[in-house]
Amino acid sequence: MLVRDVAAALSAQLVGDGSLPIERIVHPAAAVKPSDLAVAMTSDTFSALANSKAQAAVISEKATPPAGLKATILASSDRSSLARLTALFDGGPWHAAGVHPTAVVAPDAVLGEGVSIGPYVTIGARSRIGAGTAILPQVTIGADVTIGSRGLVHSGVRIGDRVSIGERVIIQSNAVIGADGFSFLPPAPGSSAPMPLRIHSLGDIVIGDDVEIGASTTIDRATLSTTRIGHGTKIDNQVQVAHNVTIGNGCLICGKAGISGSVQIGDGVLIGGGAGVADHVKIGAGAMIAAGSGVATNVAAGSTVSGSPAMPHERNTEVFAFLMRNKRFTKAIKDAEARIEALEKANKEK
Repeated sequence: MLVRDVAAALSAQLVGDGSLPIERIVHPAAAVKPSDLAVAMTSDTFSALANSKAQAAVISEKATPPAGLKATILASSDRSSLARLTALFDGGPWHAAGVHPTAVVAPDAVLGEGVSIGPYVTIGARSRIGAGTAILPQVTIGADVTIGSRGLVHSGVRIGDRVSIGERVIIQSNAVIGADGFSFLPPAPGSSAPMPLRIHSLGDIVIGDDVEIGASTTIDRATLSTTRIGHGTKIDNQVQVAHNVTIGNGCLICGKAGISGSVQIGDGVLIGGGAGVADHVKIGAGAMIAAGSGVATNVAAGSTVSGSPAMPHERNTEVFAFLMRNKRFTKAIKDAEARIEALEKANKEK
């Protein structure tokens, strides 16, 4: 790839020699070869260009091209440029074409054109893998699974029976999709029942297009209906999505969030890391849940909640500020009590 090709992909202005070959993009301090393209779009990284070995750089369109560079690309300073730039140079994990000899593929499974099936992969009966999808080593795919085209399933993923996955979906290592839901009926008080009664998970999972699922995330199948993840939703690492959950389109769910059974989440919801959502809660479209929040009641569309129990963020800030003043209030009350006691004692002695 040439510098001019990078500039064209970013719809950015090019200053200097556009014929320089580029192999990778790096931080200015990490540039070691003439083919390294330094990315210096922030004030800190721009300053680092002064001591960089880079011959070409991408900088903010608001900055002045520094001397000493053979080529400079002036790009928009918002993060969309970084998104396009990293996509341009991300070749993805290596994988060989075709089906590896150690893979076990059911005779009635259907593999699309250009599919890559890595070592020790297992694909169950009647499952279908779309064209151009890569299944990396040691993935297990159950029966009656559908995976759309141009997907990427990383090593160690486990996909259970009756899971439908859309187009261009990325699933990171060791995610589990299609485990049984945690649904048990506890013994009634005073009952002689020896243990909780299991409610079996007979439903399925439907995952939309352009979804990304993080490493070690778990998504449980529904009891009788469908656990559903909407188009374009991105789920971080170590997230728990329980049975019967519905997540809308374009949501962002950060690491270690826990979503209990039968929760309904609207489009464009943001859930911070470590947040917990109680069962049967409804979260409206565009809502924001702060990191570490404990959501026990419904959240209105477009609102921001924080704290545990979660409440409107402004109210939570007020409560926190009040609690921080408690020490001073307590001291003032104790001082007042001491003065009152002293006055009462003096009155009794008169």
